[in-house]
Amino acid sequence: MMRRDAYRTGQYVEHFRPEDSRNPLRALYAAKRADVVASVRSGLAKGGTVLDLGGGPGRMSVALADSYRVTLCDVSADMLRISEEAARERQVPPGNLVLRRLDASEPLPFEAASFDRALCIDLLVHLADPLPTLRELRRVLKPEGQLLVDVSNASPWWLLRYPRSLGRRPGRWLRTWQAGGVPPEWQATVRHRRYDEYRELLDRAGLRVVQEWRYGPRWCPAWFLSKCTPGGE
Repeated sequence: MMRRDAYRTGQYVEHFRPEDSRNPLRALYAAKRADVVASVRSGLAKGGTVLDLGGGPGRMSVALADSYRVTLCDVSADMLRISEEAARERQVPPGNLVLRRLDASEPLPFEAASFDRALCIDLLVHLADPLPTLRELRRVLKPEGQLLVDVSNASPWWLLRYPRSLGRRPGRWLRTWQAGGVPPEWQATVRHRRYDEYRELLDRAGLRVVQEWRYGPRWCPAWFLSKCTPGGE
């Protein structure tokens, strides 16, 4: 079973491969990434500020840094190195991508109302308590800012559409199903959430959902993605 420090030590780098052709959720990852990038571009003028918290290998940050001032934060130095290499290959304009190593579960080292947009993608599932992080994201957003945040669905019926997510060993299937789609080796550090629990977290953080996307089967999505604005608590 993976230890929680797998993210800090870089062990997670070898496991997070959303673009791998063998990943059964590859198309969903790609669709979600495209929607996040398009949403930022559709409403933010060139030169705007973007915070990508837990941005990992820069899948969204590097693409957005051609037009915006992006701050990518991650707990893993290895992830940040991958982001730096990707930015160099893409020839991101100097100064448009700032990399910072930090723990997303701790208070953010940014002043209030610092960012036009914030991204929190593929992160909540790794936090033991996401509420303080969501409140920090709300704090650092400008009053007219927007947060794009997602979560994996703990209702496991979506696994029927993507059975390869269960793995090849039948002994793992029941445990993965019972944990809402989380493989046994990640159950100490990853938690998926049901939709009503996810929405309650956003409400408690003072975030108002203005748009929503769902990925996977209509009858049971694998992911929920929300665009939120700062609202009253």
